[in-house]
Amino acid sequence: MKKYMEIIVQFKFVWGLFFTGSIIIYTIINMLLGKTSMDFITVWQFILLTITLTFIYYLIFGEFILKTLHVRYKVLVHFLLSYMTLLIGAHLLKWIDTSNVSHLGLFTIGCIILYLAVSLSFFMYYKSTGEQLNKKLALYKRQKSGEEKHND
Repeated sequence: MKKYMEIIVQFKFVWGLFFTGSIIIYTIINMLLGKTSMDFITVWQFILLTITLTFIYYLIFGEFILKTLHVRYKVLVHFLLSYMTLLIGAHLLKWIDTSNVSHLGLFTIGCIILYLAVSLSFFMYYKSTGEQLNKKLALYKRQKSGEEKHND
């Protein structure tokens, strides 16, 4: 039961990040296009799309499948699945015209740039927290070995 609760809490956290990021991106793009409001149905569309993206994220990077696959390949598979999900979602929701090559090109470039930005931020976050944990572990080991020498 504890494991399920941890997964649910983590899922909600990651979904919250995806949802917040998508709303911010939507707002910025719409401000640049001169729009001042968002339809309520659009919020629900974002909820559905971001829950789907979060599910894909946990399938690829979670402990469910692809456990032994190298991180580079996981990132590639995740990007391709996310891109296809976003493309199909944007087409079904009529956010972009997929028959227009320039729209498709802008969408693809935008997805690549955003994915690289998010991946870089996650990499920097995990690297910094990992380094902090490594420093704490090294300090703990030094203190522990100092106590053992002192006790002898």
